[in-house]
Parts: sequence; structure tokens; C-alpha cells
Amino acid sequence: MTDNLDLIDVITESDGMVGYVRLNKPEEDDAKPIEAEDILAALKEKDIVFGIKTNVIEKLANRPIYGIKIEVARGVEPVDGEDGYVNYFVQKSNEYKPEITEEEGRVDFKELDYFQLVKKGQVLCEIVKPTKGTDGTNIYGAAVPAKVGRTPVSPKGRNTELIEDGTKLIATCDGSIRFIRDVVDVNEVLRIPSGVDQTTGNINFSGDVIINGDVSYGYSVKSGGNIKINGVVEGASIEAEGDVFVSQGINGGEGLRIFIGGNLKCRYIEDAEIEILGDIKADYIIGSNILCHGNIELSGRKGLLVGGSVKIYGDLEAKEIGNPNERITRIEIMGIEVYDRETVQKLLEDRDGYQKRYDDISRTLNQLNRVIDHNDEEMVGKLEILKLQLDMLKKQINKTNKEIQELKNQLGYVYNGSVICRRKLYQGVRIYFGETRFRFELDSLEHCKIYWYEGEIIQGML
Repeated sequence: MTDNLDLIDVITESDGMVGYVRLNKPEEDDAKPIEAEDILAALKEKDIVFGIKTNVIEKLANRPIYGIKIEVARGVEPVDGEDGYVNYFVQKSNEYKPEITEEEGRVDFKELDYFQLVKKGQVLCEIVKPTKGTDGTNIYGAAVPAKVGRTPVSPKGRNTELIEDGTKLIATCDGSIRFIRDVVDVNEVLRIPSGVDQTTGNINFSGDVIINGDVSYGYSVKSGGNIKINGVVEGASIEAEGDVFVSQGINGGEGLRIFIGGNLKCRYIEDAEIEILGDIKADYIIGSNILCHGNIELSGRKGLLVGGSVKIYGDLEAKEIGNPNERITRIEIMGIEVYDRETVQKLLEDRDGYQKRYDDISRTLNQLNRVIDHNDEEMVGKLEILKLQLDMLKKQINKTNKEIQELKNQLGYVYNGSVICRRKLYQGVRIYFGETRFRFELDSLEHCKIYWYEGEIIQGML
């Protein structure tokens, strides 16, 4: 044991990754100088055995710096593993767009390749597995485990199979692609060679349905995937979890309901009741009641919306809305409940920081409790300080959790949707943002956009 250990303070970070020494100047001028061996002995006494910077220690012994904390040991940080991921060879539903060709300003809806079809055995995606990472070592020589990369969500859905040790996903049948979040389904296709009528009865199929004809009055078509109708929907019920394409149009009927989980493309909609989670693209809508969670685009030759009621979360775009006879046409832009997400995110990050410090100090406290002499008043005092820090951090974590919950309880509404009119918007059109109605005095408005901004309705020009 050297004589100068009492002149050397050893300080460590709570995570055990960095060690420091602070030299205290001897009181006597002729005292024996602090040597490198003294510093090494002080580190050894504190069980610091790894990552010691001997060159720094030697320089410090040759040219002492007193009263300042000097880094003399540093562990090796772990290298976390990389997350796994999925590399898709098919396009997701919101990315896939059929090729559209126009002749003389008209779209041939019958010729659109609306579904993304695959063959049995086709590779749909590859799964890249996560890596384990490389463990680090702290200054006490103990391993610091690396975080293993996260395993991606399995993309395996209906009619698919994992092969090659789970690194590739293939289709087990011919069909069309449908995504549910990041999961790939291959839906088998049911083809109806003629229309849906008394010769077929109602249709209820788990996959995609392609109908080469009309859907007659009073019949229903239900699909767990997409529906393609090469004809007219004439007073029929339609229910699809995916997209719906109608080459002609939709004529509603009393008490009949249409529900679409994806998007709708058709030529027109008349006197229909529709709820849709995606977007609508059509030429015109007349006298219909629609609840749309996406956008509505009326961009054909007429581009008309007149009569009925539209509740919409997104944008409604048309050439003309209403008519010169002032037929009542109600449009309600639906609000989305919101809270201060930016502040909540900052509080969540703060809470995670407090929790990490709490966990680090808790580990250090447990380690010290096992090794220290509890008769050593100085060390017992340090333990008490750590306990106080733990108590303060626990209170801070609870306080932050309470603030997060209070912010989430302070709900408001934001209106992201708008009404865009390329030609004329007539009197008789009632536009609401929540309870607030848009009013105008002229017989009609032209080339306008009606939207919500900072608590009020704004009329802009196109």
C-alpha cells in the first residue's frame, strides 16, 4: 500500500463507464510526490481494472494537476444490434396505382388493371433479420450487454408461406395483393362471368370479387377484399373490406347500404347511402348521403355535387357544388380530436430520461450495498444521498406522468378538410366546420376554397 492514496480521490460515473481521479496537493512542500503507481493503486482499490489510460496517468504523475477531475479510465460502449426490416417486392395498397390512359379527355374505366395480381410461388418480400450487436465492457471489467435489434413484424398473411429459414415470403395461390398494415394477404379472386341477379344470388366471399356485369336491385355483394364491377350497381348492397371499382355508376335504393373499407372509383353516385374509410373518385354525386373518412374528388366532365349530405374528414373537390335552383346540399367537415402532441412527446422523453437515471442509480445503490462497510460513516452518507436522489426522481416521474395525462385530457378539435370548388358554389349549399356554418351573400362563389384556419372559416381563391 502506497502512502499517497489519501491524496487521490477516485470518482466514477453512475453507469460505470468512466472513471476520474482528482489529486489533492500535499500540505507539506517536501512530501513525497504522487506517482503513477499511486494512482493505479487508487483505481485498483475501487475495483477499476478496464480501460485504464496509463499514458494519461503517467503525464499526470509527471506534471500534477490538483483539484481538477481528470478522466483516467473509460469503458467500451456496447454497439447495439441493427433492427430487422422487410423489403417488399410488391407495392402497398396506398402506393399501387393502375395505369390510366385517356382518349379525348375520357378515361376507359373498363380497361383499368385495378388490382395488383400475383402468381402462386411468387416472392412477395424478403425479411432481413436483426443483428445481436456487440457487448461493451465497463471500467470494472464487467460486460455491458448490447441491445439486440428489434425483429420486424411478420408480413405473413393469408395464402402466404415463409421459406428459406423465414427470410422470404411467397404466395401459395394466384390472387391479388392486399395489405393490412405491414401484413401481406393474397386474396383469391372470385370471378362472376355475368351480373349478380337471380342466377347467382347474393355474393359473400372472403377474397376479391370481379363481376362482369351489373349488380341488380335488392342483391348484395360482400367481400373480404376488393370488388370490381364492370357495370352498374342498381339498388344493391355492397360491402368490401378493401377497394371498390365500378365501371359505370351507383344507383342507391331505400334501406340499402354501401360500406367500403378502402377507396371507391366509379362514374357517378345517385341517391345512395355510403360509408367509406378511404377516398372517393367519381364524375358526379347527386342526392346521396355519404360519410367519407378520406377525400372526395369529382373531376370528370361534370364534376358535380348537388343535394344530399356529405360528412368528410378530408378534402372535397368539385367543379360545381349545388345548382342555380339552390337545392339544399349539406357538407360537414368533420373534426379530429387533438391534444398538444409536441409537448406530450417532450414530456415522454423527459420521463424516459428520469427513468434511466433512476434505474442507473438503483443499480449502483444495490452494488454498493453489497460491497461497502456499513460502519463507514462516509460511505453510509453517500448511500443516503443516493436514496434521496432516487426518491426525488420517483416523484419527478410521477409528476411527469400526471402532466402527460392532464394534457391528453385537454381535447380539442382540428379540421384538416376543406371544400374546393373549381367553377361555382351556389346558394343552398350549407358548409359546416363542427357547429360553425360558412355563410356568403352572393348568388354564387367562383374558384374558391373554404377551409378552417386558427379558429375560423376562411374563404380563399383558386
